[in-house]
Amino acid sequence: MTESNQIWAPYLVMLQQEGKLEKLHYRVKNNRVSPYLELQADSLYGNGTYADGDAQLDVNPYVRFFSVFDPLLTPDDLGYEEFDQALSDVLLHYLADLDIRMGMCRRDFQIQLLVRDLERGAYGGLTELKEFSWMEKRVLAEWLLRFYQTGDSADSLLGAVRVLLPVCRVYIREGEEFVFYMRQPHDGTDEKRLQFLIRLFLPLACSCTIHWTMTYGVIGYEQTMQMEDFVLA
Repeated sequence: MTESNQIWAPYLVMLQQEGKLEKLHYRVKNNRVSPYLELQADSLYGNGTYADGDAQLDVNPYVRFFSVFDPLLTPDDLGYEEFDQALSDVLLHYLADLDIRMGMCRRDFQIQLLVRDLERGAYGGLTELKEFSWMEKRVLAEWLLRFYQTGDSADSLLGAVRVLLPVCRVYIREGEEFVFYMRQPHDGTDEKRLQFLIRLFLPLACSCTIHWTMTYGVIGYEQTMQMEDFVLA
């Protein structure tokens, strides 16, 4: 049984795509799943039916959860089929979430807690945080954890910028001023993202300058000293 054939795989895909988990439904009766597989699908959209954007996946719960579902799923029609289906769906969502958590190491838990703190506004900037996807928030948390572990705010900022804003080059002038060179015309969304990163990692006393399209020639960084590629001030 491959990982993609287990209930946590589509659950994780929905999380990564920032989909609404209530749109994912597990069905456990009248299913067409092999007795050797938990899910017939190799991906979130590999089987099942779709209506109004809802994904309904057929599950064989007896592969791993016999003790949980055996007393619930009886062959007799007692008139509670809708209730049984709803309860089964809720249980499988809980079990899928439990699967994901059991596969997490200590670092994963720390990152998840930091993501939760970010979303709760512990670091401010909730308006700017909306410009980051679920996966990008995890990246933020990963570099924030690195900052807590090393105490190196500059290195953590550079790492986060390199992943989340690849169009941005960062230069540190004389060890004090951070110069951000955005190699594109001004963009309001990217400015919010960059400002959030600056506020998250750098002390308030740090001097920061942002340039769009054109930048200053920075002594010590030859790539910024090309003719017609920088402005003088």
